[in-house]
Amino acid sequence: MFGLVSLGYARLGDNRTVGTGERDMTSRVRWLLVFGLIVVTGAVGWTVYLGHVTPPTPPVARARVRKGPIQPAFTEDQLKQFLRDARQAEAIPDPLQRCLAYPEPPGVRWSKAVTSAYCHYLLDPAVTEAQARELIESGHVAELDQKLAAAQQAQFTQEGAQSLLDRTYNIAFAGNTDDARALMDAWLRQAPNSAYALAASGTAYVAMAQRQRGSAYSRETSQSSFEAMHRLIERARDDLDRAVALDPKMTPAYAAMIHAGALDSDRAYAFRAAKGALAVDPASFPTYGRLVWMSQPKWGGTVAQMQRIVDAAQKHAPQNPLLRLLLSERSGGEDYVENCACDPLDEDDLYRHVFAEAAPLRMLMSAGWAAANRNNIALSVVYRSELLRFDASQVDHRESRAFNLIMLGEPAWALDEGTALVKLAPRDETAYDVLGQAHRALGDASQAANDFEQALRLNPTDTWTLAAVGDIYVNVTHEWDKAWTVANRLVQLNPDDPQGWFMRASIQRAQPREGLEQTVSDFAARFGKVPGNDALVAQMRAIRQR
Repeated sequence: MFGLVSLGYARLGDNRTVGTGERDMTSRVRWLLVFGLIVVTGAVGWTVYLGHVTPPTPPVARARVRKGPIQPAFTEDQLKQFLRDARQAEAIPDPLQRCLAYPEPPGVRWSKAVTSAYCHYLLDPAVTEAQARELIESGHVAELDQKLAAAQQAQFTQEGAQSLLDRTYNIAFAGNTDDARALMDAWLRQAPNSAYALAASGTAYVAMAQRQRGSAYSRETSQSSFEAMHRLIERARDDLDRAVALDPKMTPAYAAMIHAGALDSDRAYAFRAAKGALAVDPASFPTYGRLVWMSQPKWGGTVAQMQRIVDAAQKHAPQNPLLRLLLSERSGGEDYVENCACDPLDEDDLYRHVFAEAAPLRMLMSAGWAAANRNNIALSVVYRSELLRFDASQVDHRESRAFNLIMLGEPAWALDEGTALVKLAPRDETAYDVLGQAHRALGDASQAANDFEQALRLNPTDTWTLAAVGDIYVNVTHEWDKAWTVANRLVQLNPDDPQGWFMRASIQRAQPREGLEQTVSDFAARFGKVPGNDALVAQMRAIRQR
């Protein structure tokens, strides 16, 4: 039943897939960029294909009703100020201080109390993973238990310490690797009856189960993966049940139990765990957050059910400002954001109302993806910047934002981002594409070509990169043999995509090179029989006449 468990409320180790926003818009933004720059540089023929690179908008879930005139979400000056402040904050090395110093989005009034609490929730554990490892490996697990007991006491008694123990488990004990599992086993050997150790062990088992389950839909997941997931969940439930039996106030165990129930499609188990959690902590953000997520229509719930849970949570928001993050989900969560039948004015309206207050990671992910898909690049940059504020590990979204920054006239920042991304992920061809596109926007086509060529060494079949470097060969350096090789490679990789054909014809027309008539004829034969392609064929024939 559950295709993907949300981690917008707890980042489980290295598995930080969050909702359906995991679908990334990097390649789509890259296509818009390369064709946009082709127009700017004056391509000799294949720019005519620009209007055909945009995929269809997402399916419509529901229409929005406009109530009176709608003002833009923010002014150009507000956006520029936000970008300056965000770039300045991102230069701060310490993740927590960077998050706290980050600007709130332009045009809305996010509460500093909420964003500050979320920064601490995601980035400020009472015990770090490294500290826990040192204590376990040195045989000082009693000291580790004492530190966790102090965090648990603070969570229930100290103002500003909401979910302190929960966030410590999310950050320090939710690793899904074999190494993390070995560390939990070492802790249990030294303290087999420690509720803290049992809760940590169960949390780690759930993270491993999530890794086995993956993020694909059920029909796309192998039976062996499901079987491995079930085995891990059984072990997790044994440890978690023991943990809460030993200590009914062990809130991280309840959170992991809800996650396990969701993974295993055992809603009864998940809701029993939620009831137990709220009995000891009526203002539990992890509990309400997971209940809202489980109540989405795609997992068998309803929007009305989501709204009831969000409204119930708000009664406790004075005690825990993190609960105000859930207000963004009253309209239906990420599905509503992704499938909005939005025109540009509706997009601004959604931003001002759905995101009037700070939102969980998965909502920001979905909003960043959806805004880019609907060609609202400015909003996409804002959403993704706030996402990276709270979780800088989201490399795909960082890459997508870098392409967006170029489109907003910030190529220097994009270049800095590309340089950082290459250091962070030297085997990721998209990082080199960011560098290449930034260099191209800054007028350094030669270096851009070098960057794209490096990307192709990492992924020789990336058609976007082939088109980008081919554009440089055709329109800037006039390296016709290299351009010809690229055009033929594009046609070979995807003969039903017009871009390679247009590049081939442009080279034959501009160099000139023999065979233009044959290219036009072959193109017409391949594409002319498809309804709706008349304009494409006419554009190809127009190249011949120039």
